[in-house]
Amino acid sequence: MTQINGKIIQIDGRDRRPWAVISREKLLEAAVAEIADRGYENARLVDIAARADLTVGSVYTWFKNKSDLFNAALEYAITTQQERNQVQLESEETLKGQAHWILMIGSLAPRHGATDSGPTPAQKLLIEALKAAWRDEDSRDVIMPQIAGLLAQYENTIRQGMAEGSISTDLDAQLLARLFMAFPIGLSMLTLAGLPDPDPASFIPFFQRFGETLKPRV
Repeated sequence: MTQINGKIIQIDGRDRRPWAVISREKLLEAAVAEIADRGYENARLVDIAARADLTVGSVYTWFKNKSDLFNAALEYAITTQQERNQVQLESEETLKGQAHWILMIGSLAPRHGATDSGPTPAQKLLIEALKAAWRDEDSRDVIMPQIAGLLAQYENTIRQGMAEGSISTDLDAQLLARLFMAFPIGLSMLTLAGLPDPDPASFIPFFQRFGETLKPRV
């Protein structure tokens, strides 16, 4: 997104007035809430527009269809969650001094942490995305680039750890990325099923020990 002449903002290759950007964010927030509450299959554009206090026509101003909106909402929810995670991780004294890659892995996960009172929208949307991609080929074509992008973030983090000498290069970075991405997804499913979350602090010694096993052999 870039600003032109202080008045026009360019988004997705199209020029927009700054005030119009507000409606896009309201739609994304409404879509996240609606899909998190009702699931992708039951979410309707008319209800999303109503949540945002906008018209259905406003939806089509920004998004081609429901799949396009869902794709954008998924990216918005995960990015927002990652930003929150990063802030929280940086503020937790107990995590300071850990290997940088462990902190980065923690910042990528949609999670139910100390500041969350229930399953997060990012957790719900990620599960909905995987379910939709599994069941619907058309949805898969739209959603998989987002899932692949998230997996790539995990892999990049693993490769950074290898470059820093914190992770053995004998290990398969792609496999590790899949495992680390699958771990919070599995925990999210347990949370959404109603099981209570463990104390987030209990993960610290686990990842400390796990990190030790991944170090290069001397």
